[in-house]
Amino acid sequence: MKKTLYAFLLCSLGLAGCQTKTSTETATSGTETTPATTPGSSMRPSPEATVLQQDTLNAVQDETVKKPATGNATSDFGVFFRNFEKTIQQEDAQAFNQYIDPARGLYIIDTPGAMPQFTHVQDIRQYKRFYQNLPFFTIKEYFKSCDLQPIATLPKVTCEGEDAYAQKGCFVADAVAFRKNTAVQYTELPAAQKKTIALTQLLVTKTVLHTASGFKFHFAQIEGQWRVLFIDLMIPCSA
Repeated sequence: MKKTLYAFLLCSLGLAGCQTKTSTETATSGTETTPATTPGSSMRPSPEATVLQQDTLNAVQDETVKKPATGNATSDFGVFFRNFEKTIQQEDAQAFNQYIDPARGLYIIDTPGAMPQFTHVQDIRQYKRFYQNLPFFTIKEYFKSCDLQPIATLPKVTCEGEDAYAQKGCFVADAVAFRKNTAVQYTELPAAQKKTIALTQLLVTKTVLHTASGFKFHFAQIEGQWRVLFIDLMIPCSA
C-alpha cells in the first residue's frame, strides 16, 4: 500500500512520466488554526475557492510580469544556472542564499516516509536533509556534471537502468508539469500554507532535471532576477 501511494505521489509531482523554515520551518507544523480534513472527505476544492485562487494568481502574476527586467535578469538562463550550480559544488551558502527570493523563500521537497514533506527555507545553512540529518550541500555527491540541455518535455521515469529515466543527462524545460502538480494537497499542512505553496508553484517557469540523482530544481524570474523557489530531492524508483 505504501509503495502504491508513493508511486501516486511521484506521479503528482511529475516524476513518474505523467507529464502531465529564517532558519528552517518544517512544513508539517500545525501552529495555524485550520479546520481538519475528515477521513474520506473530498480533496477537490470548492468552486468559490477555485475562483479566489485564480483571482489571487492573476494579481500575483500581473505584479511580477509588469516589473521590468534589469541587471542580470536578462542574462541567459544557462549562464545563471552554471553560477547557481557552482554555489552547490563549492558549498557557498552566502552565494546560494542570494538566489532565494526574500519574500517567498525556498521550499525543499523530500520524503521522510510515504508522504512528501515541504520544508520552508530562508537560509540554506539551517536546512538538514531527512537522510541522516545531513547538511544541504551534501547533495553535491550526487548532483554532478550538469551539462544543461534544453528539451521540450522532461524525460519520463522508467525505473529501468542506472538513471531510472528514459534519457540520461541534465535537462531544462518549461515547468508546465510542476505548475500543475497537486502533491501539496496531500500533506498535513494547514490550508493557508497549502494555498501559499500552490500559488508559488504557479510562478515557476523553468525546471531542471538531473537524471543521475533524480533531483529537480524549479526556478522563476521575479522582479528581473532568477530565483530558486523549489528543490525536489525525492528519488524516483526508490520505494
